[in-house]
Amino acid sequence: MPSVSIIIVSWNSAKIIGSALDSISQLDYPADQRQTVVVDNNSADNSVAFVRQTFPAVQVFAEPDNLGFAGGNNVGMRRTPADYYAFVNPDVTLEPDWLSNIITAMEADSSIGIVGSKIFYGNRVLLQHTGGMLQDNLLTYHLGANQLDIGQFQAQREIDYAMGAAFVVRRGTAERLGYMADAYFMYYEETEFCYRTRKLGQRVVYLPSAIAYHNERFSLSGTPSWRYLWFYHRSRYLFALRNLTTALERSRFLTAERHWLSLIGRSARYRLLLQRSKLAHWRLLLNNPWLLRT
Repeated sequence: MPSVSIIIVSWNSAKIIGSALDSISQLDYPADQRQTVVVDNNSADNSVAFVRQTFPAVQVFAEPDNLGFAGGNNVGMRRTPADYYAFVNPDVTLEPDWLSNIITAMEADSSIGIVGSKIFYGNRVLLQHTGGMLQDNLLTYHLGANQLDIGQFQAQREIDYAMGAAFVVRRGTAERLGYMADAYFMYYEETEFCYRTRKLGQRVVYLPSAIAYHNERFSLSGTPSWRYLWFYHRSRYLFALRNLTTALERSRFLTAERHWLSLIGRSARYRLLLQRSKLAHWRLLLNNPWLLRT
């Protein structure tokens, strides 16, 4: 079996990371072919001490700064090379066959670069994600979100992106991409990672037999707020500036963005937030003023 590094990026996760590490320890994948790594982003709680004391077999890299999701995962990939990299959030638990099902599928089909999971909310009743998709203005949405699982998502399918809570990438793919783009601090890191994987000609797929549970109430996106919207749209506009390079792509974005703005109404506060989210990238805007045409 190929080797796998399972990477968890942690920030103040002492209360929740134990469940994730417990579920990883119970994976049916050969223990001698997997290693678990926690990259701690300068937590203020006792996350590092907790993991080292409770899970001594887990490697812990205690970073002096908060590197964000992408930066933390890059540390894990660069320091613990393996045939595959599995990314798991600290508020996620996995079914025992999660990893073996994914690796089996990827070993059987070399065209697959990334595999994403069937993800339930922490209540294990409602689905959160059976594949991520992008609208023309790069707003994201999750197939299956808030639905009961009655067998309607049992087919493997290609998707735009895999949710960062639980997915796997080939080492060769990650290296060709130069790992994750640490220009993002929060949100859209995995979206661009998958987008660029598809640009390489590799497939990003949803695998229904790879089941994970996401207790998202501990994360910022689990408690929507103006702070969440700021980070989300700032990253969305960064994605647009970094990846929409043709006139057709930019025209589609602007048309879709104008239509979306007409639907959300005239909330002055929301529109100000959106404008500030764009202007946060003023250096990129100097060479890409097209984004300001909404």
